[in-house]
Amino acid sequence: MRKLLPLLLLTFLLTGCSRAPLTSVVQTAPADIPAPIIDGLPENEDQATLWFRYGEEPFLAAESRAITHSRTEGHALAILRALVAGPSTASAGLNSLFPTGTQVISATQAGPVMFVTLSRHIMNSYPDEPAAWRTQTAWAIEVPLRRQLAMQSIAATITENFAVDRVVILVEQTGNATDSLRLRQDYYTLDGNMDLADPLIRDESLLLTPARTAEVILQCWQERDFARLYRYIARTDPATNAIRPDETAFLEAMAAQPHLLHVRVKGGSVSFGGQTATYTVSGAWMTDGRETPFEGMVLRLTREKGLWRVGLSQLTGREALP
Repeated sequence: MRKLLPLLLLTFLLTGCSRAPLTSVVQTAPADIPAPIIDGLPENEDQATLWFRYGEEPFLAAESRAITHSRTEGHALAILRALVAGPSTASAGLNSLFPTGTQVISATQAGPVMFVTLSRHIMNSYPDEPAAWRTQTAWAIEVPLRRQLAMQSIAATITENFAVDRVVILVEQTGNATDSLRLRQDYYTLDGNMDLADPLIRDESLLLTPARTAEVILQCWQERDFARLYRYIARTDPATNAIRPDETAFLEAMAAQPHLLHVRVKGGSVSFGGQTATYTVSGAWMTDGRETPFEGMVLRLTREKGLWRVGLSQLTGREALP
């Protein structure tokens, strides 16, 4: 019996406790994990000052507005793209300066220098420029001026908003081998000059800052260019709350004023709130056929939607002061 027990246990283990054969497991690839849905990347909004042409004047005027940009776009690129797109509808009288299709491809700062790459459209003519513009006196001045103001609008905008002294303009190239992407002098001269253009620096003589605006107003007043002076008259006189008269009435009112022979502006300060600017003026009137000097006259400018202007009451009745 004892000899049979091991045999029975062996038989039991080989039969009753035998396992079913293992079945193969089919390996399946894990399901793709969908990318997270992001409604929008975080955006930053910063106040910026952009410079556009003021009407048909040979100057740029400032517009301040909020510029929104994403992390991938960058602040400088967003500002320049807004500049090329043009002023906001709230800035009446300001105009864009870039040919149709112009785009800002990149903006990279390296220390005090900003490198800006524009699309090749920057080299195009403006739609209203006549083919024979060189033979027409007004257009011979206007065509190069537009290009000078366009580049200065970039320089003024960049230097206003970033710690930058100079701007190097690069132009997109397609298909043609070139030794440099730098803007050429031909952009300004339109005469085939392929010398590299100088880096842009800020030119205060082209910017309607308070001081420059005061100079322009006094120059128009002295030269009796009242049609141009009208562009700088405040729509609402801050001293009298009077509405600016229509241009015809203004021209008549100014024609009746004594002739301002010569003038000199001194000093100047801008109010803490940035809405008024004050200058001291000296000069001489022509009254009753003789020169009457004056000094200590105060010229006050007011800011209207970013533009510096003067109230009409600042220009009339001055010669009667003791």
